Amino acid sequence: MEGIPLLRDIVILFAASIIVLVIFHRIGLPTIIGFLVTGILIGPYGLRLVTNVESVELLAQIGIVLLLFTIGMELSIASIKRVGREVIGVGSFQIIFTAALVVIIANLLNISLPVSILLGFVIAHSSTAIILKILDDRGEIDSPHGRLALSICIVQDLSVIPMVIILQGLGGTQDATLTYIVKTLLYAVLSIILVLLLSYILAPRLIHQVVKLRSREVFILTILFVCLGIAWFTSRLGLPIALGAFIAGIVISESEYSHQITAEILPFKDVFTSLFFISIGMLLELNYFISNIHKILPISVGIIVFKTFIIVAAGQILRYPLRMIIIVGLGLSNIGEFSFLLMKIGETYGLMSKDLYQTLLASSIVTMAVTPFLFQKSQEIALSIANIFRIRESKLSEPSRKTTLTDHVIIVGYGLNGQNLARVLKDGGIHYIVMDIDINRIRKAKKEGHRAIFGDASHPEVMKKVGIGNARMVVVAISDPVTTRRTVRISRDINSSVYIIVRTRYTEEVQELYKLGANQVIAEEFETSIEIFARVLREYHIPQNVIQNQIELVRQQGYAMLRTPSIARDRIMELSSILAATISDTFFVQEGSYAVNKTLSQMEFRKRTGVSIIAVIRRQRAKANPPPDFMIEAGDILVMLGSHAEMESAVNLLKGGI
Repeated sequence: MEGIPLLRDIVILFAASIIVLVIFHRIGLPTIIGFLVTGILIGPYGLRLVTNVESVELLAQIGIVLLLFTIGMELSIASIKRVGREVIGVGSFQIIFTAALVVIIANLLNISLPVSILLGFVIAHSSTAIILKILDDRGEIDSPHGRLALSICIVQDLSVIPMVIILQGLGGTQDATLTYIVKTLLYAVLSIILVLLLSYILAPRLIHQVVKLRSREVFILTILFVCLGIAWFTSRLGLPIALGAFIAGIVISESEYSHQITAEILPFKDVFTSLFFISIGMLLELNYFISNIHKILPISVGIIVFKTFIIVAAGQILRYPLRMIIIVGLGLSNIGEFSFLLMKIGETYGLMSKDLYQTLLASSIVTMAVTPFLFQKSQEIALSIANIFRIRESKLSEPSRKTTLTDHVIIVGYGLNGQNLARVLKDGGIHYIVMDIDINRIRKAKKEGHRAIFGDASHPEVMKKVGIGNARMVVVAISDPVTTRRTVRISRDINSSVYIIVRTRYTEEVQELYKLGANQVIAEEFETSIEIFARVLREYHIPQNVIQNQIELVRQQGYAMLRTPSIARDRIMELSSILAATISDTFFVQEGSYAVNKTLSQMEFRKRTGVSIIAVIRRQRAKANPPPDFMIEAGDILVMLGSHAEMESAVNLLKGGI
């Protein structure tokens, strides 16, 4: 019966969160704030719907363990390797300088060194869960600032391991601090060896053997065993169990079956995330927050400004565009989930008082709550800062002189689309220049022989440097919708006659891009739908010219055809008449085909299928109206005439004698 009170608390927790989230959704507030508010309202310091402090702390522990496990699942050794040296530099710079400056400031305020170090570590971390959700909701995970922000989060997440070790050393036995630190460092080495061992040897082999059983139940139990086993063993080494869950997530993500594991485990990620943020809100003493709001709010603002400044400084040193690095800085200006793990360690080892814990907790919640709003306005804030200080948003990697190109193509973005376009233009002898704000892509472009510069296309000065005034065409193929819109507007303002082609993801963005001056907008969502129905029609052997007519018709009618039910019904009726018509089609006879070395009469082709073979193309020569004793050879191309149903039967016969 001991589990019933906890079950009651969980029921209240989710019931309250549903109500709050519905309200927040209707008024347009972020769900993360809803989770925090839910926790504050139902907790022991709010409406007291959940009053058992031990239950609250248990829920918080469960929440952070599950959340860190899912974060570890999304990381992997491969993703860590993909983080470039420049990104590691920004992340390391941010962590080291944030922690160091906090330690210096805290010491000036007469705070002891161990507590100062704890504060530095806590403030240095940002929330991976929050930035990941924001980027995912906005469709900006693959944008330059999205990739940079998540890469910095990877560096931050990995840094928690040495931080935990140092804090346990500082909070351990005061008479043998050095010995304890050495001992815990050995624990860290053992933990790292364990991660590598399980990643590359034990865990994949165990999972591989289980997969052979083809039992979903055993598979899931094995994943849970690996997860909990690593977490338990890590805790036995003296490290927090939440850290063990994080390590377990990384280990499991290294398996060759990681995609299936992800499919089984990560659907619960939103539940884990909500549980974590609700439990954090429940820990906040509302009376303390209200009575100390005069110091909590300034501290929160100071943390946001301070962390943003550090990230911007690091980015500018490594020559990232100012606008992009400000967006990243604002997105990572909060205090993250790993900070709560560090705070709990500090509280356990007596490194912080209850007042300090509540102050940090309240400040953390405030920074988390304002992050969605800051990120929503980050583009405007970045542009305002650049305009106030008259700073170029993007520094070119080569001397700042205008290009001598004329009648050329400006390719904005060197992703897959930009790479293919640059290669084709190069082969065709057409003048072009590539620009991107990802320095690694620019280096790749130059290595492949393309003229390329590092720059932000959403800045007028940069566009002038690449000769927008003399350009014939601008192709915008980037993932950042805000930068895309700004680039189109600036390009049109500077050159009223330039032809602008834009790639965008969603049909909702098309009309606005046309209004801003784009000549042609290619929506990935729309083009994908066209490719899908074209392939469906090909499978039914509809002639290519009919398919092409359908594609042109869809493009001419635009998106209304896909959205209007009456038009869709008309199109279905039209396709039905096409499917009933007689068509011609071709079939290439491959080695091993049923038809090889058989005559038409032997196969009873006309009788069995109803299809007439009106010609056979062999070695580039056509044989019209082949006789019944004509023998089919491998490599022949059969030209056939019949209805769609008959053509299906003919293809099946030629392939397998069916």
